[in-house]
Amino acid sequence: MRTSRTAGLLVVGVLAGLAWAVPPAAPRFGPGHRLEGLPVSDAPAPVYAADPGHWLNELSALLFTWTQVPEEVGGALPGEHPAVDFYVKGWQFKKRKGGAADRATFGGDVRVSAVVSVDAARRAKLLPALDRLSTPEKVAAVPELRAPLARLLLQWDVLSLWWRLESDQKWKAGDPELLAAMARTVKALALPRAALERLPAGTDGLLEQFAGKDAPRSPAEPYLPPDMLRPAGSAWVEVDRKATKLFRGDVALRASRVYLRAGTRAAGVEVVEAAARADRPNIPDGTEVGVVMTLIGFDPDLTPVATPVVDEVRVRRLTGPFRLAADNPTSSHDGVDHWIYYRSRAGTLLGGAPFRFVPDTAQALFLEYGSAKHTTFAAQCALCHRAEVNTPSIPRGISVLNPHNRPRVATDPAARDRAAVAEISPVAERLRARAGE
Repeated sequence: MRTSRTAGLLVVGVLAGLAWAVPPAAPRFGPGHRLEGLPVSDAPAPVYAADPGHWLNELSALLFTWTQVPEEVGGALPGEHPAVDFYVKGWQFKKRKGGAADRATFGGDVRVSAVVSVDAARRAKLLPALDRLSTPEKVAAVPELRAPLARLLLQWDVLSLWWRLESDQKWKAGDPELLAAMARTVKALALPRAALERLPAGTDGLLEQFAGKDAPRSPAEPYLPPDMLRPAGSAWVEVDRKATKLFRGDVALRASRVYLRAGTRAAGVEVVEAAARADRPNIPDGTEVGVVMTLIGFDPDLTPVATPVVDEVRVRRLTGPFRLAADNPTSSHDGVDHWIYYRSRAGTLLGGAPFRFVPDTAQALFLEYGSAKHTTFAAQCALCHRAEVNTPSIPRGISVLNPHNRPRVATDPAARDRAAVAEISPVAERLRARAGE
């Protein structure tokens, strides 16, 4: 029997010390808190080194953590909406402008930096830290970066903030010194292509960490179907497609693969082929979609390389009941559930849990649509994925089946990696130019 949302939250709270909780060295506000999922502090935490005060941890905090007033505040946050009559059509779009009282700490050991600009104080700390990693020789002298995976993770972290600033016209024109320093660090952290391609995916550790979580109960509890990550011979069908904006290599800086399970494998193939014909596919209740995202690294020539390193996993399910209501316990409040797993830098490099499960009630600063919005994962995902979205272009809220994306059954396992590398080529060109400045 499906547990209630309240019961699910209690389970998460009681089991907070188990492997799927956040490492205690990087505390976040727990379930039920008005800031659930956000960092408790913007102080450096053990991420790349065991000592919180290590300069690598300070660099990580400079790159990814920021206490700020969000531009927008989502209506789904605790205290933002009335107890009744909120979960009606359009609830996920409700928001307001942020104010001084909304100031909070965002980011930390997550996949998306919360830093949207660099003030003078942050810049003054970033430049000397980047200089300590400005050449391969300097990188080689740092014991904490001897592991190839540590170098890739830090390279990607610097790269992601660099590209955000590089893509902003104000920063692109206004601070070439900082942008060049970041690009040189990306280059100094580079690994040979062969080393990047040999890195462990982390799939085995993810499956071990969440072993037994193979039955969907509540979006407050982990659910990870193991055959999604090992789809050969299973009912999961990989869907090749034209990547939408948020999943392109030049935006995500990662490669992504999408899988669909609609009962049997034959049924899943028929769903994909019907969508490709622009027919409205017959999508049964219980259909699931999985997304596996892997990091793209850069070799010493600043050529992008698709690595096998899994950085994020998403599972979405048409669970039901398919009615919009406040007491509907699904993530979308109308029948769609989701489960998200992020790679933890701290867990990966310092021991402990290599991945972090993110309940849909957790909060974050979301930057995907051009503004820094503070809301819950449930509300952000429901912008696109809802049962009420049942049009020929997005049948039952499954956007990968949009005919404009040219969905098709994948026949080449390496196709998505090649596509992501091709899409990231403008990033590589600009990176080479900056690194040479």
